[in-house]
Amino acid sequence: MAMTNNKTQCVMCNKDKITYLCEGCSKNFCLMDLTRHRQLLNEELRHIIDDYDQFKEKFVEQKPNPHDLSLINEINQWEMDSVIKIQQKARDCREIVIKSSQTRINDTEKKLNALSEQIKQIRDENEFNEINLEYLRNEL
Repeated sequence: MAMTNNKTQCVMCNKDKITYLCEGCSKNFCLMDLTRHRQLLNEELRHIIDDYDQFKEKFVEQKPNPHDLSLINEINQWEMDSVIKIQQKARDCREIVIKSSQTRINDTEKKLNALSEQIKQIRDENEFNEINLEYLRNEL
């Protein structure tokens, strides 16, 4: 009776051997190469752990002390500076509105005075028609 062939090709040595499937990479390895594959994975894990330890060490070194008020003081100063800038901008805007309003008031008064003179002249001379009245209505 012939023995069944339960051998497959190992991805590392490319020989037909009894292989074991690595669930992580879905590749078949013979027992010797599976051991080497696990060693490589362990080495990668050690590198990750080393990188983690270095990162954590740098983080701890650079982590701000919650009792260090310098950042809080910087924020407070930024807030005060911002408020001062906003207040100054508000004053500037108020000044522009006041000047603009006064200009519009002066212009309107001039136009009203001119219109008043025209109305007075038309009434005094008693010389007007529908066109004059329409003009006055539009101007008003």
